[in-house]
Amino acid sequence: MQGWPSYDRAPPLSLPLPFLLASPCWLFIAGLCLMLAGPGQLDRFDPAALAAAHLLALGVLGNAMFGAALQILAVVAGVSFSRPRLLLHALFWPLQLGCGLLAAAFLNGFLPALLLPAAALLGWALLVFAGFGLHGIAKSPARDATTRGMASALAALLAAAGLGIALAGALGAAWPLPWKTLLDWHALWALGGWLLGLVMAVAATVVPMFQITPTYPARWMRHAAMIWPASLLASGLGWQLTASWLAWLPAWMAALAFAAMTWRLQRRSRRPGDCGRRFWQMAMAALALGLLAAWLVAADLLAAGWAALSGWLLLFGLGAGVVLGMFYKILPFLLWLDLQRKAPPGARPPATLALLPESAQRRCLFVFSACLAMGCALALGRLPGTAAGVGTCALAALVAWDAGRAVWRYRACARNWRETQAAGVMP
Repeated sequence: MQGWPSYDRAPPLSLPLPFLLASPCWLFIAGLCLMLAGPGQLDRFDPAALAAAHLLALGVLGNAMFGAALQILAVVAGVSFSRPRLLLHALFWPLQLGCGLLAAAFLNGFLPALLLPAAALLGWALLVFAGFGLHGIAKSPARDATTRGMASALAALLAAAGLGIALAGALGAAWPLPWKTLLDWHALWALGGWLLGLVMAVAATVVPMFQITPTYPARWMRHAAMIWPASLLASGLGWQLTASWLAWLPAWMAALAFAAMTWRLQRRSRRPGDCGRRFWQMAMAALALGLLAAWLVAADLLAAGWAALSGWLLLFGLGAGVVLGMFYKILPFLLWLDLQRKAPPGARPPATLALLPESAQRRCLFVFSACLAMGCALALGRLPGTAAGVGTCALAALVAWDAGRAVWRYRACARNWRETQAAGVMP
């Protein structure tokens, strides 16, 4: 069974909003880093590529996923926030500072003076967030598919954060640890366990709710939270022991099954013209193509340089595709929900489409599609980093503009209510 969200339990707007608004800012900085990429086929160990990848993973996706997850933990899992302002400051600033220091460390040759503080700040933010979420879920009576999936994703985040800290120690403080093995497991749990795991969990609620589709199959809803991490663990262990591409079959089959189910549900949507549906379809296509590229590299059918293409498809195509598809739904909804709480008697807040119109999301979809294609061309050495970076910066500027306009309309409505109340026109 999938529980229906209860918005009476939603946290104050001041908790998720800063994370959502920070996301396009980091996307712009990631675009600047892409401009620094060297000529030819993109190397995943290129300092600019490493900086851009972590800016995408932590700055763009991390902020957006934190903001969305905090909201979903409250309205779906029933997690309470007794001190939201303290939680905001404990998570937001370490995440932003750590993200910036980590990118600077990569661009300066893994400089320990930057790398180690970055690992400490990011470790704090990620571990506190995961621990808070898991503690709240453990105390909650909710046991629906989204809640179970979020618990699984948060556990993967704990693993990814711990491995990242160990990796920073090995590279920046000469800890006697196998950095290559740590890197493989860090990428596995960050990309697969946390990113895709959270997408799977959230999809159980937001795909039927926002795209008006049937629900996912009951068997998948019951067992996905166990099947996906078990598949990742089996594939990771198999790869470490055998180095055979066959070891990845459990994880690939589970991920492709999710992509196929989501694609099929999107085709049965009762809102076929909804732009958010297109974002999800592109994200599922990027997931399938990214897995195919990774499989061909693991099977030595493609050169190792193609791993950068797989990473771009999974990180930007899947991650940013889902995040942007949800951003244009969640942001105006959160603003509308807060206005509804503040509305004086007899007043009605503007509709979500008045706060952020559908035309804005259609423009974003067009620019996102172009950026996805340019990033693929950059990964294969068919396009200079400058072009892909400029496209990414343009996408960030567009998202920031749309978000700023939505917040401006929200504040204008709240200010108008205050002024009319002060004038005695409204009770």
